Amino acid sequence: MSPKIGSVLIVDDEAIMRGMLEIELEEKYHVHTASNAEKALTILDKEQIDLVISDINMPGMKGYELVRKVQEHYPGTKVALITGYNVDDYVRMAKEGNISNIISKSTPFNFDEFNSVVCGLVTEEIFGLQRYLLPDFAVVKEYSLTKSIEISDIESDIVNTIAGFHHPQLFVQILLEEVITNAIYHAPVNKKGERKYAKHSQVILDESERVNIILGKDNEKYGVSVTDHSGRLTKEQVLYRIDRHIHGEGLLDENGRGLHMSRMYADRFIVNIKKNTKTEVIFINYLDEKYRGSKPIYINEI
Repeated sequence: MSPKIGSVLIVDDEAIMRGMLEIELEEKYHVHTASNAEKALTILDKEQIDLVISDINMPGMKGYELVRKVQEHYPGTKVALITGYNVDDYVRMAKEGNISNIISKSTPFNFDEFNSVVCGLVTEEIFGLQRYLLPDFAVVKEYSLTKSIEISDIESDIVNTIAGFHHPQLFVQILLEEVITNAIYHAPVNKKGERKYAKHSQVILDESERVNIILGKDNEKYGVSVTDHSGRLTKEQVLYRIDRHIHGEGLLDENGRGLHMSRMYADRFIVNIKKNTKTEVIFINYLDEKYRGSKPIYINEI
């Protein structure tokens, strides 16, 4: 038997959900469960817990209230929320509570996605498109972008490649444009910390500013990762921008529109950040309708 890689506390008033997630995780983690927030706090007083996953809507203390107490009294413990409701309804709460992972209780439940989220939070091994794909994944294309003039050709090549195994999706071009443009024009800064390049200008990136792009797929989905080497973005900025657009306050904002549109058009949108080192943005689309409809929040910062 392999050694356990961490400890997880599952808090949910639904016994079936609690038991289902415990069974899924118990092979790799020391798993504790609680039917409410009060019992969860008792466990936290006695046990070393790496990650708390709490349902949002529970009798008594709500999940976001529990998370607030965990952040205050157990700052070394990671937190995530889980809900069967529309995650967009909780984005403002997430922003105000500094909660950057909200898992969706999709029907059917996406265990592979759940496992990748838990593993990333416990181990902080968050980077790499392959972490979000199934074991049968293949890297289809890789690119190293060093000039803005290359953007159009790379985007066209990715769209044409995807069309070879999936029906054409017009929004993929929009996704690529937003994510790649942000990596080139928003990430690099000068010595004063100011944005280095004007948006849509013709630029040649320094070697340290190159943007890496990977297209990969498995038997149920494909994904694209875009990585810059700045690490300037923060989870607070991502939550702030998404929240403003969801609530209609950011309709005229230039900053943040790309993040909101990317999350809106992709089946899954993931942001991974290592401060002052790199930012990886991933979008994933499923080949059928199995897991569409739910829009979780996955923002990781180490």
